[in-house]
Amino acid sequence: MILEVHRKVDNNVGDYYSNPSRYFDFDNIKSQELMHNSNDLAKANLIVGGGGLIHKKFQLHIQNLLDKNPHNSVLWGIGHNFGKKHIAKCGDRVLFPDWLERCDLVGIRDFVKEKEELYLPCVSCMHRAFDKEYQILNDVGYFLHAFKTKLTNTHNKSVFYNNSLDFEKAIEFIGLHETIITDSYHGAYWAMLLNKQVQVVSWSVKFNYFKNTPLFLDNINQKPITQKHFVQKDYLQECRDLNKNFYHKVLDLFS
Repeated sequence: MILEVHRKVDNNVGDYYSNPSRYFDFDNIKSQELMHNSNDLAKANLIVGGGGLIHKKFQLHIQNLLDKNPHNSVLWGIGHNFGKKHIAKCGDRVLFPDWLERCDLVGIRDFVKEKEELYLPCVSCMHRAFDKEYQILNDVGYFLHAFKTKLTNTHNKSVFYNNSLDFEKAIEFIGLHETIITDSYHGAYWAMLLNKQVQVVSWSVKFNYFKNTPLFLDNINQKPITQKHFVQKDYLQECRDLNKNFYHKVLDLFS
């Protein structure tokens, strides 16, 4: 049996659609919530991901699952996720914590210098919504995290919140705009997959390690930057190829 765990929350479209079994075939797999998972893993293979799970709270639940001694354990496109206070408290020990070494196969969505061999973008790039063509209708769209920074004036602004679980509508919204301003990790990532100009308001280290560095705003209410900034044209294909290769590594490990 394979147990796949991630954040199955009903208020975050990015977390909800970041689990690999949505996009790849596995035999005898159960997909469940990460938090407080009570499964017996003594004879099971474990897949964790994706999402920003290298986090002071979430990683404790991952370690609890590893303590159950699964047959094999895989981290699939998880990422670092903590703020300045945690960095100040823990210093250099926040990136790539020791518990990652307990896993048999590790893929991290962050592109970190000297750790490039672990790079594995979020598996949500496999969704077919990215294969559609979208006609740009607006210059600027705001793809916002529902519970983080606040846009004080939404008048005459095009806005989408990440607590909608309609993935295709989320990608369509991004597709209809030339520039995406966002405080959502997946809002930035998906906009890059569609070759948009991306401007980010950061509140976590999760925004610091995109392979294609976005432009950064000081706050969500700042005027958009006029500078043009484009992503590599083959970024979507590159992300998909990395996930396809990782899938075959997982099958080999579990066989």
